[in-house]
Amino acid sequence: MNLRYLLWFLGSLLLSLGLYAFMNRGKKGLLSECLLIGVLGAALGAVGAKLFYYLAMIDFMVMNGWLRSLTDLTMGTFSYYGGVAGFCLGVILSARFTCQKPVALLDAFAPAGLLLAALARFGEFMLEGVGIRDMLYWEHPEHCFFPLAVSNEYGEWLYAVFMLEGLLTLGVFALCLARFRQHRFLRSLFYLCLIQILCESLRSDSFTWLFVKVEQLLCMLAVAGVLLVYCLKTPGVRHRWLPFLYCFPAAGVFVVLEFVFNGKIPFHHGIGYGIMVACLIALSVNEVWAFRRMMARQ
Repeated sequence: MNLRYLLWFLGSLLLSLGLYAFMNRGKKGLLSECLLIGVLGAALGAVGAKLFYYLAMIDFMVMNGWLRSLTDLTMGTFSYYGGVAGFCLGVILSARFTCQKPVALLDAFAPAGLLLAALARFGEFMLEGVGIRDMLYWEHPEHCFFPLAVSNEYGEWLYAVFMLEGLLTLGVFALCLARFRQHRFLRSLFYLCLIQILCESLRSDSFTWLFVKVEQLLCMLAVAGVLLVYCLKTPGVRHRWLPFLYCFPAAGVFVVLEFVFNGKIPFHHGIGYGIMVACLIALSVNEVWAFRRMMARQ
């Protein structure tokens, strides 16, 4: 296990808990609540990160020895998304133990959770080979500088996708603070996963089933899931399911683009990523429309 990253994460967790405490100052039992969230969130986050990676890479893990794989503390064998899911479960359990509504606590903790997610991404600077994209550094010497790129032990320069992920997550954090007043958790989850569809496409270290990037697929399912919740909460409206159905053509475009980026379809990659960004913007507009429609029914 990378001790520097572990210390970075613990410091990030304390900072996010501090933000949560500041935003909810005056709340009864705040100190014990923060302690409970920190302990349960960190513990279940670690378990979730390991289990999700194990399931996603089960053929490799079993070949490597299932018990040995489960106890391997190499940071590259943990999943960021499994960690996020585990931490959210920790917040839900904290709500149960403190006699609160889980959704209410998730909404209250959403800004602090986004800050923690962004800092966790920035910390990947300490994990060699994580959150990067291969670069032909001899063809692009002008790109060989931090924070655009990082160098490995062989002096090879690699694009620092984790920096883009961290910056975009900070953008969602700012959006959450400035614009999200209701259903903060759902909206934060939507935009956190939305930006990762692009970032997972850029990463070279994403694990795949055949040609499918598992974590990119998971993010698209989460985006569709949030929109499905919106639709379920708007009974009786015209074209009730449209926001959810719009996800299917977008997902189809993303699948075709992944074939392009893998070299199976000849097409300019720059134009391909432009199309992907346009689809992500369209999905964000779709979310705003679906959310406003849902709130109008409440």
